[in-house]
This record gives sequence, structure tokens and C-alpha cells, in this order.
Amino acid sequence: MTREDYVKSLIKARGYTFKAFAQEINMPYTTLLSILNGSIGGAAMDNVLRISQALDFTIEELNDISNPPREKGSTQADNDEDLLKLIHNLPEDKKRALKILLTSH
Repeated sequence: MTREDYVKSLIKARGYTFKAFAQEINMPYTTLLSILNGSIGGAAMDNVLRISQALDFTIEELNDISNPPREKGSTQADNDEDLLKLIHNLPEDKKRALKILLTSH
């Protein structure tokens, strides 16, 4: 289950349509749809917090949905490969921000 699927299931379990939920949390419907259709990782933190508070889950719980605990046999090389994949999938603006953070002293 993806993080987006998890949030969708919570919204439906509470009896909301996506449009009604967007109204409830004072978020544009199009923004909510964008988040739920695959970009929760790139969504603005205040939007994710708004959703999580309304549905009563923590950001850590959401993070655990897509990051299951590692098996005991995982190696540093596995971790490095996973990190490279995550960086590769970042939007370009976030890649630039990460590069600035990593190169600033």
C-alpha cells in the first residue's frame, strides 16, 4: 500500500468524499487530488500536516507506510543504493536544495 492509498482509505473510512474532505480541511480540491494521486512526498509540509491532523495520524506513521523496517541482512551498500534511488526521484528544485545543503559548511 502506498502512502497515498493509505490516506485515501482513511478519508473514505471517515465517510468523506475527497471533495468534502478538501472542504473540511480548507484545502483546494485540486491540491488534495494532486497529493492523493502520487505526490504526497513532494507536497508542502503544511498541507500534509493539515491532512494528518484531520485524519489523526502522524507524519512518522505515514513515513512507515512506504519505508518498512529493513531486514537484518541489509548492508550499507543496500542503504546507499536506496538513498541514490530516492535522490534520483526528487524533483529538480529539491535536488538543487539538497546539493546546497550538502555543500554548505
